Amino acid sequence: MSKRKPAKKIQLLSPENYIRQKARNLPIVECFITPNWKDCGECNIIVTRQHVSGNYTLGIYLIDAYCLGVKNAGYRYNINEIEYDEIKERFPGNAESINYNEVHNIIYGALAYAEDLGFKPHKDFGVAQYILEEDTDEIPQVDYEFGCDGKPHLIVNTRAELNRYLPILKKAVGDDFDFYVREDEEDDYEVDYEVDEDCDCEDCRMKRGIDGVFKDSTTEEREQMLKRFAEIQKKFEKSNSLPRAPYNYQHPDYPQTLELTHKELEVLSLPENNEKLERETIDKILALPRESLIKDLENAILYEIGQNYKGLSDESNDNEISYGFFAHALLLLAELKSTESLPVVLEVMRQNNEFYEQFFGDFAMEIFSPTLHQIARNQLPVLLSFVKEPGLLVDFKTLISTAVVAILHFEPHRRAEIIAWCGDLLDFLYENISNTALYDAVLSGMLMSDLMDICAKELLPKIKRLYDTDLVDEMICGNYNDVEKEINIGVQSTQSAQYVKSIYEIYK
Repeated sequence: MSKRKPAKKIQLLSPENYIRQKARNLPIVECFITPNWKDCGECNIIVTRQHVSGNYTLGIYLIDAYCLGVKNAGYRYNINEIEYDEIKERFPGNAESINYNEVHNIIYGALAYAEDLGFKPHKDFGVAQYILEEDTDEIPQVDYEFGCDGKPHLIVNTRAELNRYLPILKKAVGDDFDFYVREDEEDDYEVDYEVDEDCDCEDCRMKRGIDGVFKDSTTEEREQMLKRFAEIQKKFEKSNSLPRAPYNYQHPDYPQTLELTHKELEVLSLPENNEKLERETIDKILALPRESLIKDLENAILYEIGQNYKGLSDESNDNEISYGFFAHALLLLAELKSTESLPVVLEVMRQNNEFYEQFFGDFAMEIFSPTLHQIARNQLPVLLSFVKEPGLLVDFKTLISTAVVAILHFEPHRRAEIIAWCGDLLDFLYENISNTALYDAVLSGMLMSDLMDICAKELLPKIKRLYDTDLVDEMICGNYNDVEKEINIGVQSTQSAQYVKSIYEIYK
């Protein structure tokens, strides 16, 4: 069931956990930056660390020194020399070598400047920062000027992106800033169909690749393909500029000790059971006294959250870590139909992205759909409050809306109730469109997908109103016309309901 770390796998740590825990032990061998970056305020940076094997792990950063700080961040983990050379060749504007101290001061200086204005670094900086040295006084200071002519200068691609940032800037500095919108330069999105056969940039390689695929096609067909590529590229750029609500949940004090009434539950934490529980094990556990079993499961979940929400320790190894515990415990509570356990289930869903990826990943839907269906389908107000709660991971929130619309497959008489729930959420998103702590374009996009699944014609006016803000992530659900067309077809999908299975079906 779990995709995490088969028992015989030698290396435990995922790339993300390796970078968090080990990357700073690797030597920095070189750094690169966009030439003449001070003239435009924006630069790409690569920081390269080398493994004993000779492979490389890179931190890749897009820095806006004029206003937004760390606009994008990422990494490449444990790549070979050929891959590394290809990345350097594709580096925008030709890579210019720079020493690490300068890079460090540029990144952290821009980050600090942006945070003073109210802008947080890109979410993936949470991992990529560990490829940098820790920001301490031990790093020699290099003075750089941030902003432009003594004040923030916001440069964005679209008007939608501008509308996202303006309220934050105005709150920080009033009207003492400049801004520039690139899309205002031209009314139409032009596509260059010319291909330079000698150029090795990504666009020309792509165009030559299209020419190869369509070598027997007409010029018009090739041009249509290139135009389609340009449209997709523009959608990606817009998607990346849309609001993403930050994660900043303040964790409570979790139990630091655990005493189980039923020692039979210890099998849930055995690494050999990471993938599944055998039927006889499930039967044995479910035969225990219900009340004390539920209490044990709840206490164990809260204890395990406390042991894991900060990430794996450096001492962790492949033979000690259980990746299946949370899945097993939640599915057992679902099988018990333990409606009283919803607060504990939601506490699991208040954890961060590393926790999500570590224990659920691609199987989150398979675990939470049956759990929420059995435990929470008659507690919709509680679920709505959770989705409205600020500071939580959007991946968990989208599981909630999908679980709610799945109810209709099993209880069609509840349509009015489900539609009202979704309508309330649409209202909430629209009313908080400028609140960066609450509005998330991904949540809006996923909700649109859920509404298409249940053909929510009743909500088309509210859907249109939210789309009119230009802040719905269309990469997820398409544009309004796509959504309206799908809803009006009138054929409900059973996709969200197919994950509602018993624990036996899931492990089978």
